[in-house]
Amino acid sequence: MSRLVTLTATLLVLLTAAGCATGMGRATSQRETVPVVEFDVDADAVFDDAFAPDRLRSVDPCAALRSAGLEQYGEPASDTRGELGSCSNFMKDHDGEQFNATLYLDNDVYNVDTHRIGGLPGEVLPEDETCFVRAAYQGSGADVLGTRHGMQVQLLSDGATDPCSAAVQIMTRIVDTLRTDPPIGGGGGSIASYDPCAMLNPVEARDALAGATAPAVARGLFRCGWTPENGVSANVRFGSGRVETGPVPPADLGGQFASVLPGATPGTCRVQWENRGVAKPSGDDELVEVSVSNAGRIPLDPCANAIGAARAARAKLPRG
Repeated sequence: MSRLVTLTATLLVLLTAAGCATGMGRATSQRETVPVVEFDVDADAVFDDAFAPDRLRSVDPCAALRSAGLEQYGEPASDTRGELGSCSNFMKDHDGEQFNATLYLDNDVYNVDTHRIGGLPGEVLPEDETCFVRAAYQGSGADVLGTRHGMQVQLLSDGATDPCSAAVQIMTRIVDTLRTDPPIGGGGGSIASYDPCAMLNPVEARDALAGATAPAVARGLFRCGWTPENGVSANVRFGSGRVETGPVPPADLGGQFASVLPGATPGTCRVQWENRGVAKPSGDDELVEVSVSNAGRIPLDPCANAIGAARAARAKLPRG
């Protein structure tokens, strides 16, 4: 059953309910009650149009992280881009201690019953010198695993007695920036701005699904799935890392070769290839993965279907 969450948020509640009443950079202010809308956290809904997936995919995560005013905590370092939709700043605080902040624009969110961060349902997870702060922008109804989708700030601070105080402040400012003045761009040639659900049109999805039809279901910003009732499913995922080496010859997707990765379990296959448009300092690639799984009794070669779907997806992406 869906749970409707009615909120009344205050700055004081924001900082103290998270267990973050003390800590570096904490500001004091008058108690001011701000009524906030209801959220059905179990529905297939985006809570605020400002956080619609198409809009978030165009956001520069490094500019969003810098908008949180990291300089008030110490001396910011250079931006370090990591996974799609993420950015880190490995800086020092005012005492020269480690203060590492990372923003993920696409992250699973689980327990949203307690905290409200920037007006969004959230969770705060302290762990020794690290704090994980998550704010959900979409309910769980679209996800077969039942997880909500949102953002995460991960903060590692050697010098703060309560890193959650700073982490909640950073996330609150990021939420406000994305709601009012999102920094767009910064990812030329990247697949991060593409919609994975647009990689297969209905005919191409039907071919991958052995003739069945199913709607495209987004799972966060960079994953999409098609799951009809015949037991065959298809998925498209954008990510970062190294393309795996397959045990069978690579497939030609039309000018680009892709690894073909049959699953250890019969009936599954993945196809991976590198997006050539972007080189990362870490040496990791932007990669695309198309997978097909057959949990039913339909006779099909999942690798053949995955390769066909991969060719269709590759034709819609930038060519390096």
